[in-house]
Amino acid sequence: MTWVFQLGLTIESVLNILGAGTFLLYPEWCLSYTVSTPKVPASAATLWQTYAVLVLALTFPILLCIPNSKGVFEKRKIIFETLVAGEVALVGLLLWHAVKPAEESGFMRSGLILATLNLLPALTWHSFCIWGVPGLMVESGSVDAGREKEL
Repeated sequence: MTWVFQLGLTIESVLNILGAGTFLLYPEWCLSYTVSTPKVPASAATLWQTYAVLVLALTFPILLCIPNSKGVFEKRKIIFETLVAGEVALVGLLLWHAVKPAEESGFMRSGLILATLNLLPALTWHSFCIWGVPGLMVESGSVDAGREKEL
């Protein structure tokens, strides 16, 4: 079943790179659907590009743990736990701002809700792999594979 996990990591990495590339190169276009003002503030565009760079930085360890290697389970687990922590925090932050008036948050409620909904598939995938079926993260045919039944 490790190939399923490796396929998931590959798909996640490709989507992250494509999405972050779009965020980095076209921040005004991306934000134009969410900001509450007709013009996207330059500061918001800069912060959006910062977010894109962070997505790319967090994608790098995902790419590194696609191949099976010694200790890969522990590497994958810590990466996914880190991603879940960030995604939970982002969902909370976005929903907190979604209950505020648009003038206060600077974003339309619909844009914040949509951003939250876009994080849920990744949060679900990461949570499923950590707590649902952690055996997916174990290298097939390794010493760690015996731990799959314990997990």
